[in-house]
Amino acid sequence: MIEASVGAVPGLVPAFVITAFLLAVPVGLISTLRGRSAVLPVLLTTALVGILTVTLMPSSLESEAPGTCDQGLPGASFLASESAQLNVLLFVPLCFVAVLLFRCPVLVLAGTVILTSGIELAQGQLPLGRACSYDDIKANALGGIIGLTLGCLCLCLCLFPRDGRRRSPFTRRDTLWGLGAVVASACAAATVFPATLTIEDFEATIYRSRAQLGAELGNPEAMREWFAGTVTELLGEQTNTEMEVRKPRNGQQRWFLRAETDRGIVVATWPDRRLVELSAVSHQREAGDPSPSLPLLDAELRKSAERFATAITTTAS
Repeated sequence: MIEASVGAVPGLVPAFVITAFLLAVPVGLISTLRGRSAVLPVLLTTALVGILTVTLMPSSLESEAPGTCDQGLPGASFLASESAQLNVLLFVPLCFVAVLLFRCPVLVLAGTVILTSGIELAQGQLPLGRACSYDDIKANALGGIIGLTLGCLCLCLCLFPRDGRRRSPFTRRDTLWGLGAVVASACAAATVFPATLTIEDFEATIYRSRAQLGAELGNPEAMREWFAGTVTELLGEQTNTEMEVRKPRNGQQRWFLRAETDRGIVVATWPDRRLVELSAVSHQREAGDPSPSLPLLDAELRKSAERFATAITTTAS
């Protein structure tokens, strides 16, 4: 969830400060007018604005697979990720303050499940430059449980009736309604996510991609065959073809391919099959032009080349 850094979302801090001020001030005034303390409502509003700003503010990054959601790592393996650890910390303040304010720990847990599920669903559906992941839901829920536990401990230490006995922060009404809400929200999320998003195992996909990349890097014949076919498709049959192949340097994995023909120049990279440069020359002399050839600055030719390169990449993958 917290994949976009402040650099990727340059307006993150100003957006948080402005939104928190616009919402926290009215909440504090309303609480004061009702004769209640404004501290907890303002803190809760600020924490909620922080979560929504960090997770839903559009990023300059592009989602690699829109409409999909990563099923995540098994068990607690996701906690090894720094991003997951930040996701855990993200929900601790919100749930801690919510328990102190509402004194309904189980209902707060249900609200946490609903909130994090809604955020991930929005990240998977909307073009925000964010990535949906089940690991984020687990990390946020864990953070909510930690915050809830700290809030309950604080309530247990503070709730002293006149007889001196400590009271439990859990009430029968909160427990029954809260458990029902937790089960209902979890079932709703388990139904909505597969119905609206494509659940993928990104770890397996990355592994297969790396294996394919290694196989293609070690197959120069396939590289030359593809590039020769690309040059022929873009410029047609030609003579006097000079092909230059540069091996990857400084730990890079891409080969640099350049072909100079009597009809133009094509530059591409392998194994990503990316067209880098295309320049063509027409040998048809125009009336009154002494030059034997004219450069073609044809936008349609470039669009055709890009479409061809895209089609080649899609077919290969």
